Amino acid sequence: MTLQRGVAVAHPGNFLLFRASFYRLIHGASLYYPPPDQMTGFLYSPTFALLFAPFAIWPVPLGLLLWNTANALALYYGLTRLLPASAARLALALVFLDVVRSMQNSQSNALITGLILGAFLALERRRDAVAAGAVLLGTCIKLFPLGAGVLGLFGPRRLRFVGWSVVVGLVLVALPLLVLSPAAYAATLGEWASVLRHDSGLQGQSVMHILSDWFGLVAPNWTVQAAGVLLLVAPVVSHLARWNDAAFRVRFLSALLVFLVIFNHEAESASFVVATTGIAIWYVTTLRTWWRTTLLGLVLLGVAIPRLFFFPYQVYHDVIRAHALDAFPCALVWVAIQVELWTWTPSPDAQGSERDVTAGETSSERG
Repeated sequence: MTLQRGVAVAHPGNFLLFRASFYRLIHGASLYYPPPDQMTGFLYSPTFALLFAPFAIWPVPLGLLLWNTANALALYYGLTRLLPASAARLALALVFLDVVRSMQNSQSNALITGLILGAFLALERRRDAVAAGAVLLGTCIKLFPLGAGVLGLFGPRRLRFVGWSVVVGLVLVALPLLVLSPAAYAATLGEWASVLRHDSGLQGQSVMHILSDWFGLVAPNWTVQAAGVLLLVAPVVSHLARWNDAAFRVRFLSALLVFLVIFNHEAESASFVVATTGIAIWYVTTLRTWWRTTLLGLVLLGVAIPRLFFFPYQVYHDVIRAHALDAFPCALVWVAIQVELWTWTPSPDAQGSERDVTAGETSSERG
């Protein structure tokens, strides 16, 4: 991947934009409104621009190699620590094409997915500071990983998690002050807010896109997203005791990962590695049934296959992308997971359980 994009093609996608944004930040130039002759389109936080330093300071091929390695290893680490070996191998195979697609454009989605998985694993091991750091580091890259903070709000140590989130959040927010004056930083934050407001009306490959395109139902994005949040957390809030079951927590993690994409108004093709990771976790930790395998097949057909080299681009652009047909099978899986969460039957030892979540087989007899 690095040789293809960084050497042979010499156009490593977003990596050059991230790299340029780091240098703009440390030189006090505008991150979000650069001169016409410079790369534009940076949508992330000033903190991310600064934290990109370990990848930006090297020659492009080496920096790209390090960036791709960080993305791949983050997701690999998360899945192999969360799941038993055989289940992890299958999950990695299921998400492989989506990881490759994300990395072809030097996207950060695999890294974000790994950070969310890392936050979940840290919470399971009572490492609240690490969990808060993983969630907020992902949020510095893209805003939607902030939704993973809900994982820390249902457990018995929620106040510790919130406290650490405040501390870590303040540190991350303040980091650009190492290279910017307070006035310059305030101006940069104002520009970032302007860019975010400009993009707030997008629909992306999302449920909002499906509702408007298929049914003519147009509503502000935040109303649909708020409804999605309520639907996501309702099975937990209504039966908080279920959170004691490690298998239930893993199933909720699957639902969360899918939710973060299908209700994201900026979701694009490369974003779906987050959702398909959740779907892969769901599939490998449940019984193999015909309907689950059918749903998985629909996800592969709608998300992974259309971006392969032999698939006609025009069909993808004019049919699948135009009508959010990649989001639709993911939404079907999300509904199925939500039904399973609502109808969950706790295992006999779930009450007060602190079982290792890596025992993925524990959920194979439920739902």
